[in-house]
Order: sequence, then structure tokens, then C-alpha cells
Amino acid sequence: MERWERDVLEVIREEAVYFSPQWQTKIMNEGWASYWHKKILESLDLDQGLHLEFIVNHNQVCRPIPGQINPYHLGLKVWEDIYRRFTTPTKDEIKRDGPPTKSGTEKIFEVREVERDASFLRRYLTEDLMREMDIFEYEARGEELVVSKVADNEGWKDVKATLIKNVGTNSIPVLKVEDADFGQNRTLYVRHDHDGRDLHIEYAEKSLNYLQRLWGREVVLETVLDGKRSLLCCNDRGFSVRALK
Repeated sequence: MERWERDVLEVIREEAVYFSPQWQTKIMNEGWASYWHKKILESLDLDQGLHLEFIVNHNQVCRPIPGQINPYHLGLKVWEDIYRRFTTPTKDEIKRDGPPTKSGTEKIFEVREVERDASFLRRYLTEDLMREMDIFEYEARGEELVVSKVADNEGWKDVKATLIKNVGTNSIPVLKVEDADFGQNRTLYVRHDHDGRDLHIEYAEKSLNYLQRLWGREVVLETVLDGKRSLLCCNDRGFSVRALK
């Protein structure tokens, strides 16, 4: 690669590293901002007109969105629930978790300091809160979108696991370079760390085309498609997919 090409790639890498913490804390950040925006405005002695304007704007931002997760809504609800459980817990919560050892404000600042979205939801998105928010999982069946799991006694843990799997960098496929001289002809061999989710072929093809253009030689990607080991190949002849034994 030319020096200027390496410089461009280094700029892109540094930018990605810089923004990585924001990707990993989006739900926490949006919920945190909404929590304090609401708390501060409610503490002010606003006239009725201004207060109603705030309520309308706040609800527009933090409302649940049918069919998808609104990070402002989800984050706000979890922060409020943490504060409540460490301020006025129910008898069942005290029996299950013990009495609070710190105030609600102390707890949310502690959580803010040490968690990221995946761990935040894993530790503090409760079964009761999932039911209150009516969080569910759906999948495509033909041309229809069908609810596959709901937050009931049996399904809430699976729905929660799916949600966590799709927040932050968990939604980005993990690819690792296995060999930069595969077959002793400078072919770049990349392996996908398959976690049960298949790659979207159209995105994989575009990504391999860009990578092949940068590498200058053939690029191959090993993955799993429809339960079968597969090899995605990109070279001067184009893009192809073949099965592996």
C-alpha cells in the first residue's frame, strides 16, 4: 500500500477507537441525559405553559417506538428503576436482594462509572421491568414479521439475551485474520467468529470487495451460512460462495 493509503486507514482506525466507548454506552448515555433532564426540569418552578411544553418534548423523545428499541426510553426506564429500588424498594425486593446499603443517587452514579450497555442491561433490566415495557422478540417468516418470544415466565430470559446480543459492539461481527499468505499466493484468509447469527451476504460481499481492493489480492472469508461451513471468495473474477467440508 502507498503511504497515503496507510495514513487514511490509520485515521479511520483512530476515529473508530475514539467513538467505541460511545457505541458501547449509547443506551446508558441517552437514558442518563433523559433522566437528569426530567429531574432538573421537574425541580424548577416553571409556569404551566413551559412545564407542559417540556412534558410534550420529553415524551416525544422518550416514548416507546413500536417494533424497535428506543435507547432514550429503555435507558431512562432502567435508570429510574435502579433509583427506585435503592430508595423505596418493595418488600419482595428487600427479601430477594436485601435492604439497600446506599442511596438511589449513590447507586446510579456507581453504575454510571463501571458499566456499559451490555452489562448494564444484564444486571439491571429486570423481569418485572421487561414486562412493564412489553419487550418481545420477533422474526421474519416469509414476508411476515411474527412475534416469536415474549417476556413471560419462560421467555423473558431469552428475549433479554437477544437484546444484549444486539447492543453496542455485540451487533458487529467478529472477524479475525487467520493467514496473510494462504496457499502461499498472498491470499488473505479471514475467519468469522460465528455466534449463531449468519452474516448478511450483501454486506459481506461489499466488505470483501473493499478489503480485496485494499489488499490487492484474493480475499476469502470462512463463515457459517444456514448451518453449513462456507467460504466467501473475492478476487479479480468477482465474488463467489462455496461450501466447505
